[in-house]
Amino acid sequence: MKKLFKNNPLIVISVLLLSVVTIITYSRNLDSSVKSSQGFFSGKISFDSISNHKLYSDKIQVKRSAERGVTVLTIVVTDNNSPESVFVKLYNANERGTFFIPGEGDLQNVGNLIKDVNQFREESNFYQTTLANDEGLKNGVGRVNITKLTKDEVEGELIIIANNSEGKQAQLESARFKARF
Repeated sequence: MKKLFKNNPLIVISVLLLSVVTIITYSRNLDSSVKSSQGFFSGKISFDSISNHKLYSDKIQVKRSAERGVTVLTIVVTDNNSPESVFVKLYNANERGTFFIPGEGDLQNVGNLIKDVNQFREESNFYQTTLANDEGLKNGVGRVNITKLTKDEVEGELIIIANNSEGKQAQLESARFKARF
């Protein structure tokens, strides 16, 4: 066998090439599994009755904390290609299920759509489910359907209809998310 390697350089080159390809393949698979474990957010969003467009982010932040004596799940997303953002705060989100925004009871869930996070001082950039539309109707609503909730990650679907201080409406539809705590 030793003689075979010494006398035939083609076999040596083939073994080296196979080793390099194996190492590259392993490192790429490792990198893609790390990226997929960070999470994602994807949905369609529209502001002020302008046609909807895709909102996508791989920079989703989720946090579990305690507030007012109950467990709070907070989800913050900023689009990869624009300053648009989504903010959701759910009270008593201890298990899988459907949570409504604003919901009922003393602790109302929060669902906000932000048109431009860089213009945070302009009140008209913030669309909230608790504000009235231009006809004076409080028609803001949202629903978060948590399909997976473990100590390490959360996964689900989300829709929000919200209004800004001028009564203009924004909608987030067909949104899906997955993230690690």
